[in-house]
Parts: sequence; structure tokens; C-alpha cells
Amino acid sequence: MEESHSIQVRERNSTYQYFESQRRDALRDLVPSEVRHRLTFHLDECWFVHFSPSAQYLVSVGLDQAVIIWQDLMAPEPSIYRTINFKRSISHVSWSPDSKYLLLNLGYDGWHKDFIYELQVVEVESGEILFTRPSQDNTCSTIVSDVAWFPDSQRFLYSDDRGKFSIYNLKGDVIQEYIVEKAQSGKFVRNIPGTNDFAVLTSGLTLDIHSFGETHTIRSLGAQTQQATTVNVSHQGRYAVVTVRDDKQIHRPAHMALYDLKTMTYLRSFEAETLENSSFIIMPTFIGPREELLCAGSENGKLNLWDVETGDLISVLDEHSKHSGCMASTLVQPGMMASCSDDNHIIVWVTKELQSQLQESDEKWLEKRRQLARPTIDIKKGW
Repeated sequence: MEESHSIQVRERNSTYQYFESQRRDALRDLVPSEVRHRLTFHLDECWFVHFSPSAQYLVSVGLDQAVIIWQDLMAPEPSIYRTINFKRSISHVSWSPDSKYLLLNLGYDGWHKDFIYELQVVEVESGEILFTRPSQDNTCSTIVSDVAWFPDSQRFLYSDDRGKFSIYNLKGDVIQEYIVEKAQSGKFVRNIPGTNDFAVLTSGLTLDIHSFGETHTIRSLGAQTQQATTVNVSHQGRYAVVTVRDDKQIHRPAHMALYDLKTMTYLRSFEAETLENSSFIIMPTFIGPREELLCAGSENGKLNLWDVETGDLISVLDEHSKHSGCMASTLVQPGMMASCSDDNHIIVWVTKELQSQLQESDEKWLEKRRQLARPTIDIKKGW
């Protein structure tokens, strides 16, 4: 009897291991492991990249004080759609849901310490700055990390560090204002797609959900550790992920904490020996047609990809030479991802399957370029 039971247990374990192996192989196929492009136009550290919701553009910003909007990312040679230069560094940028506008943060500038934080809204097609809102004083941090769009692309939510949530329109008018306790002010704010709800990592280090309907309501997902730095929301609005730096005092490694926004529960954390985060900002993203993978950069330049369902590390990509702080992805093209780094480089990654699909069009493009480059020689008759 015991022998029969042991055989059944071994068979179940063997079946489980088989299906787990199949699952991991399928997830590896979703990893954008191939370098499609290496964009090196930035003259200094590149801090942030973000695909437009339409996936037509990729915007990048950094220490060189330039906003660069890239296009033709699936072509063999991407081109620059527009460059907007400023006299100070830009630390963050956010696309409107209709891909027509950008929110820019002109934040702290080490070379011009008299500059105050400033928020600008830019119309992408014309490059026109629709309005500029400086902070009211030097202690008010008006940063785009604390601003997020509503789904209608006509309004955005702004939280200052004194407990005020303000809703603005594109003219710069304040439509509504809400006052909360200072500890509930937004440190990082992200819209939950398709809703008027926002995931807010607060100054008091709680993860709250703010709903702006007929009334303003707040639901808390619980307290975070002192090392929590950012929050991001999945494209489909199911998950929120909080980035947590390492805590050497309690020997807690850097990790990502995942929450289910449907059930309002904590799910799991993601760790890896290749994940280093003790000083800088890291913004992860979700990868795959059903967002099966979570990807986060690291201060050592490595990109870590985990299985969202189990927390298992699936792959590590190693192309950046310095801190890689921001990842970007899009549901329009789930086989594509972008990363940026302090090494000045932006890398556009694709899956092996997508790279194979693009091979034929790449070869046609190369052949056309060869024909254009080939000189025309008129050989006269009789020579």
C-alpha cells in the first residue's frame, strides 16, 4: 500500500515538473532577448524611456537636457521625430493615453541650484509647450513622478508634497482640489488604465488607491518599507509593483513587491542575485501579451525577468555597462521592450520570434539601400 502511494507521489511530481519545464520554456520564448537597435544619440546619462500608447513613438530623456521622440522603431533604422531641448535636466516624462501630449518634469539641477521644480505639457505634433507650472516655492516638489493622466487625455492628476491632490486641464486650469494628510501625499502616482483610479505610493510609505468619481475615496493596500521608491501599474490594470531598495541594516535585499489590484492583496516579491538597487531609481515594466513577465533593471546594468505567476527568475539580459533604471513596453507590440542606462544607450529589444518575422522586410530594405548606393556607370558602345 505504501509502495503504491509512493509511486503515485512520484508520478504526480514527475508530471508537475514536466509541465513546469514546459511553462518555463514558453516564458523564455516571450523574453525580448535580441538587440534590435542600440540608440546612442543622447550625450549623457539616459534616465527614462516610455513608449507612446499607440506604440508609434518612444520618448527618452536624461541628463543632457534633451527630450527625444523616436519613430520607426520596427524599421532597420529608427529616426528622430522631434527633439526638444531645455536649459536643465529632465528626469521623467509621461505620455497622454491618446499619444498626443507629453508631461515633462524639469526637476533638480545640480549646476543651477536656484532653479525650482517645473512642470510642462507639450503637444507632440507641433512641439508647442501648452503651459508651464513652476512650483510655488523651493520646498514644493512639482515632479512628473507625482503626475498621471486621466483616461480622457484632457486632465491629469498632480500631487504635491504637502498633501494636496489637484486635477488640471490642458489649459493649466485647476478643476478640482483635494486635501489629505501630509503623510498621504503622492510620492509616485500611476493611473490604473481605463479608470479614474490611481495607485499612489505615499510620503508615509503606504500604497493607496485613490478613486476620483463623484467623491474622492482612498483605499489602502498596506504599509511599505522605508526603502520603497517607486510604483508602476501593468498595462491591463491588474497589477501594481513597488520597487524596494536593499536595506543593509536588516540584511533585506532589493526586490519588487507585487500587488493584485482586483483583489487588493499582496501576491509575492521578486528577488535575484543579479538585482542591485541601493541608491538609484528603478522603474520596472510588464512583458508579454498577457503580461506574463516582470522586467526590472539594476545598478549593475543587468535586466532581470521573472515569471509573474511564480516569482521565478526566467532570464537575465546583460548589454548595458552601467545602471539601467527604466524599462518600457507596450501591449500593441508585446514582443518589444526598451531599456535605458547611464551608459547613454537606449536598447530596443525584441523576441526571437519577432526578430525572425522582421528578417524578410529587413533584407528588402537592405537591398533597396544597396541599389541606391550603387553608382550608375554608363558604358559607351565600342569601349
